[in-house]
Amino acid sequence: MAAPIRYHVDLADRLHHLVQVTMTVPVELAPGARLVLPVWTPGSYVVRDYARHVQTIAARDARGAALPLHRDGTTAWLLPEEVTGEVTVTWELYANDLSVRTNHVDDHHALLIPAATFLCVDGAEDHPHEVHLPPVPSDHRVFSLLPPGPTADTYLASDRDHLIDSAFEVGALPHVDVELAGVPHTFVWSGHGGAPDLPRIAADLSAISEACRAVFGAQLPTDRYTILCAGWDNGGGGLEHRDGAVLQVPIHTFQDPDLTARFRSLLTHEYLHLWNVKRLVPADLVRPTYDRPTHSESLWVAEGWTAYYDELLPTRAGLWQPRRLLDTLQSTWARTLDTPGVHRQSLRQASHEAWIKHYVRDHNAPNVMTDYYGHGSLVAFELDLRLRAEAPDGDGLDTVFRLLWERHGLDPAGFTEDDVLAAVAAVGGDDLAALVDERVARPGLPELEEVVGAVGLRWHTDDRSASPHLGVHLRESDTEVVLASVLRDGPAWRAGLSGEDRLLAIDGRTVGRGRLSSVLAAFDPGQEVAVTVARGPRLLTRGVTLDPPRPDRRLVRAQAPSAAAGRAFARWCGGELTGIEP
Repeated sequence: MAAPIRYHVDLADRLHHLVQVTMTVPVELAPGARLVLPVWTPGSYVVRDYARHVQTIAARDARGAALPLHRDGTTAWLLPEEVTGEVTVTWELYANDLSVRTNHVDDHHALLIPAATFLCVDGAEDHPHEVHLPPVPSDHRVFSLLPPGPTADTYLASDRDHLIDSAFEVGALPHVDVELAGVPHTFVWSGHGGAPDLPRIAADLSAISEACRAVFGAQLPTDRYTILCAGWDNGGGGLEHRDGAVLQVPIHTFQDPDLTARFRSLLTHEYLHLWNVKRLVPADLVRPTYDRPTHSESLWVAEGWTAYYDELLPTRAGLWQPRRLLDTLQSTWARTLDTPGVHRQSLRQASHEAWIKHYVRDHNAPNVMTDYYGHGSLVAFELDLRLRAEAPDGDGLDTVFRLLWERHGLDPAGFTEDDVLAAVAAVGGDDLAALVDERVARPGLPELEEVVGAVGLRWHTDDRSASPHLGVHLRESDTEVVLASVLRDGPAWRAGLSGEDRLLAIDGRTVGRGRLSSVLAAFDPGQEVAVTVARGPRLLTRGVTLDPPRPDRRLVRAQAPSAAAGRAFARWCGGELTGIEP
């Protein structure tokens, strides 16, 4: 058996957001070893340069004598070739960046993300990695996504990827334990207050787990699952791991019905990754490199399909009402329609370029890129409905997902796009597989106008109260309204306005937070208005000819849905079509 690479984590100076890590490199690995701190973490496809948080680093040989460490680029260090015996390397990290992919340590809790914490030895990917993490203070508890190790306060990863694909939370924190399908689950809350309803969360998790298992027709593919959830002032997100997830939600999530519903969707998204991504793995991500980007063109499946189901499954589980599902799908559709980049970047390109486009956005991003989450979920929606149109009493996209799992789940080689298309063809025929390939390979929108009829729905348009269209996305606060993006070929674009212009007035009327629509409602489409903005130190006024309004569209029940469509609706989302207003 390969010798383990061991780490000791010292949280004694957590009050100052400092973490000290000591790594023991086995004797057979030490000479000339290249020690690498990852630049990204799985599931979040952007270079974050975690090495910038390293405050100090030093190495010593088996006798305690100092060894020289040579920097190799920005994220790696080299041990001397002539070293003998095992080597200890100690570094100090500054950990004051709370997100699902970075470290945050203070007197309340310690969230440790391995990619941002642990140096790894090049060429030792298959060695066990053992983490010794005693709680500090002693009345705190360690919650680990890794299983327990051979001695007290240790946690054992089978290899490097297992280590990186985990996380730790330390604190005297509210938590709830529940067993689902014979597998222990733990939910941990690290917010300052927030009053999480732990029994309600456990019940939600149980319903979500059951709905996910029903999709794949399989038992849970793990023997333990841990959710580390941080409550903060604002922001949110999630990051999937092999045997758990790290979530971040607004602190008052469980006192707000809308935020609670979003939390259930986020929980579903990360839980579904237990299958899709973590065990049904895109081939390019099976053995990733961590010191540089690892590209995949399949994120439209890995994230897009998951995003579709993270709205559908809470509805099947009874946690969402069908009306909320329809409104969320409509909102995603409207947002995609209002993204000019959907006609410039394909889903395949968006997946590959996530590293430089999706996670690194500027004010022109909507004009040049599409979102493989939202856009990918709409392609999944179209595919699902086309399958249900052919077989109203069938399981639609569930059948494709299940077949993919049966063929490629737990496959050490992962799956390719050809495997996805082959599964689509096996369920829906070659023509449908060719359509999916076209949706992914070429920029453009899915076709959602007619296919919604498969589940007894139609699009209802209401433009009675819509205002003329300015062609901008806003970023608003109590003190300013900013043109976050000016949409290509829209009214503001044609007039020469630019992203990051501060909107001051339209035809002499000031525009405050939330007031743009009411100000524009005073004008007619085709009318030219004087738009005053501040661009840096300059004041500019441009004449803008307003476009017709973007009508409000909702998914509603068809006027005379067939019985087959009613059955398809119930199999699709678990609700009754009769409950959806016409």
